Amino acid sequence: MTAVHVGVIAEDSSDVEVLKELGRKVSGRNFSISQHFGKGCGPLKSKTLGWCQALSKKGCKAVVLVHDRDNKDANKLRQELEGILATSVMKRCYVTIPSEELEAWLLSDTHAIEMALNLESKLKEIHHPETVLSPKEHLGDLITSHSKNKTKCYVNTEHNRLIAKEIDISKIEKKCPSFATFKTFIETEIGIKTAKIINNRKKGK
Repeated sequence: MTAVHVGVIAEDSSDVEVLKELGRKVSGRNFSISQHFGKGCGPLKSKTLGWCQALSKKGCKAVVLVHDRDNKDANKLRQELEGILATSVMKRCYVTIPSEELEAWLLSDTHAIEMALNLESKLKEIHHPETVLSPKEHLGDLITSHSKNKTKCYVNTEHNRLIAKEIDISKIEKKCPSFATFKTFIETEIGIKTAKIINNRKKGK
């Protein structure tokens, strides 16, 4: 069976790697992606239409645009981004706006952070990660302060993917409402492996 091919537009390569890992956890299925990233949020608005055209030519059946909320109004930002996508050649488009950065999703599972970074001491659970100011900076501070001799330096391009590999997807779903659109994108465009559904039912999920 040929793997589903989708497009991902995000702010940087680290975000794309995290989204790949999370998408695999949601679906339990193989899929391939083509990607574009803007090295920040600025290019996402100006280059998205061109990127959508390129993704369509590469055979992508759908695209998800992931844009950090930062300090913007989420509803206004969503309307703006959906307006841009409405004029693109891609007809199946999704907008995901992590609040306020993608790292908030990673903060939902502190045990995954401990495992991925081999931290020396246990982290306190964060019940509402989307209310944390500057999640990326907060994640870096946690890693540094809980590392042996406080020498480990957090590098998002290296460490975010490692955390995503360890993360319990149900914790993101429970704690981060902004994850819902990305989950819908995965479930709708890629689907969920039947075995995964059965296993989740056995676990009472």
